[in-house]
Amino acid sequence: MKLSEHIILGGGAALALAPTLGARGSLVFWASSVLIDVDHHWDYVYRNGFRDWSPAGMFAYHERMFAQIHRPDFLAMNLFHTAEWFLLVACAMLWQGSAILFAVLLGMVFHLTLDLLRLARHQAVFSRALSLVEYWIRRRMLVRRGLDPDRAFADALAAVGRGPRRGGFLRRLPQDS
Repeated sequence: MKLSEHIILGGGAALALAPTLGARGSLVFWASSVLIDVDHHWDYVYRNGFRDWSPAGMFAYHERMFAQIHRPDFLAMNLFHTAEWFLLVACAMLWQGSAILFAVLLGMVFHLTLDLLRLARHQAVFSRALSLVEYWIRRRMLVRRGLDPDRAFADALAAVGRGPRRGGFLRRLPQDS
């Protein structure tokens, strides 16, 4: 879902929840429903080798990524959108007994629900791994089938004029002729 949609829908939901969460809690709900997407920026910056930190580049990159969600080698994972991250926030909330962390978790759940509804509308719910363990397993399965899960990301970077990160987790991919 686009940032503007998260801002507007999160804001509307926060207003609707204000009687229950209070002003502070609803502001936290709204902020967490939007700021959870910071992991998309981290992904972009990491994959381009820390050469471009611009929001414009990140938005262009993710627009290109979304256009590729039906590729057989496509598999996305965003840390703050995983079950493990949600579990960590939920444990912290329970341990602290924090109403603010409850609002954070509720905002995250709202955000992920919107993302999954958009993916469902595009018949691509399984294009995103919702767990680190799921990502690791599915990535290995793609590699075993001879597919390169990093290729879609490299192609998106190339399409927006940024090259892939060299070495490490992502290797330089051979160019198509």
